[in-house]
Amino acid sequence: MFSKMLTRILVPYDGSKYAAKALSRAMELAHNLDSQIFLFSVINVDYISPPGMLGMIRTKSEKEAIRKWEKTVTTDSEKMLKSAIKKCQEKGITASYSISRGNVANEILNVSKKKKISLIVIGSQGLYGIEKLKTLGSVSRKVSEHASCPVLLVR
Repeated sequence: MFSKMLTRILVPYDGSKYAAKALSRAMELAHNLDSQIFLFSVINVDYISPPGMLGMIRTKSEKEAIRKWEKTVTTDSEKMLKSAIKKCQEKGITASYSISRGNVANEILNVSKKKKISLIVIGSQGLYGIEKLKTLGSVSRKVSEHASCPVLLVR
């Protein structure tokens, strides 16, 4: 009965060591429960906006630079996710991926509802966590507090 409850596992994946650990744990669960894995990455353009630029109109050159950066990050994310998909397939696990743009935590919560995810397996920190402070990352904290399905935090 429990295995039928956890058939769709979402793994937010940013390439950090915590995301890699989360994927490993999700693969164990998927293998044992015959579940499907959905890898998900979010591109947040706000990270490259200079301080004080919020809400201001950008120049043409700034917009072009952001477009180039976004294209590069999207390409890198696709390579990273395809590599993770290959690991899943080598273990006989059905996996797919998608990339979104926006606020990381909000996009994770949105895709979990849209895809009717039954479990989110997320690293306790991402690329933006501070290594020496062993606190829960802001994204994983928000996801664990607001998700409509169970969340497994992996440290």
